[in-house]
Amino acid sequence: MSAEALISLVGDKFDAVTALQDRVFAETAKGAAGTGSARERLFDGLMRGFDALQAHRAAVLTLWDSRDPGLAALLLGRARAGFRRLAGAAGISVDGLRGEARLAALAAIVAKAFAAWRTDDSADMAATMAELDRLLERAERAETEGVSPELLGLPGLGSLFDRLPGFGAISDRLPGSGRRSGRDDQAPRSSPGPSEGSGPTGQPRSR
Repeated sequence: MSAEALISLVGDKFDAVTALQDRVFAETAKGAAGTGSARERLFDGLMRGFDALQAHRAAVLTLWDSRDPGLAALLLGRARAGFRRLAGAAGISVDGLRGEARLAALAAIVAKAFAAWRTDDSADMAATMAELDRLLERAERAETEGVSPELLGLPGLGSLFDRLPGFGAISDRLPGSGRRSGRDDQAPRSSPGPSEGSGPTGQPRSR
């Protein structure tokens, strides 16, 4: 569907874009509400969101190429709620400062995967799936092994973390930081996060 056809169905460019964004986030939450590790559920959820985008690929790419600052501000302002919904559906806690770090990581993953989708002309979105799986594997490793944000290879993630209030307190607690307090050493992790030892999800996805 073209951008003009999509807008004509709704009557306003901003209404059309927000309606599509809401549908995409609803699909991601549905896809992530299944079974499996957090990483697998995020993969399924995000790919279901890309399925929704794929149905309107021409319109989405046209709107992206327009570089409309008003649309960009609108979408970014509404994205946080969608990321929180997705994380909750996947069983990932986003409470507190550590939750803010997870939301920042999820936003960076989505941005990088979306960049792959824009250049992925394949019908099965194979390149998008491969890139998303790679990004989630790195995020899982960071969660379970304490890999620093910079080593994730996600553009902008380190600077996003730096801007979070109290991020120093988060980094002090992260596994592998070498600066965890005695209290944190004794406390159980407050949320499952991506499961430790979960297998790769690079197998072909049933569609």
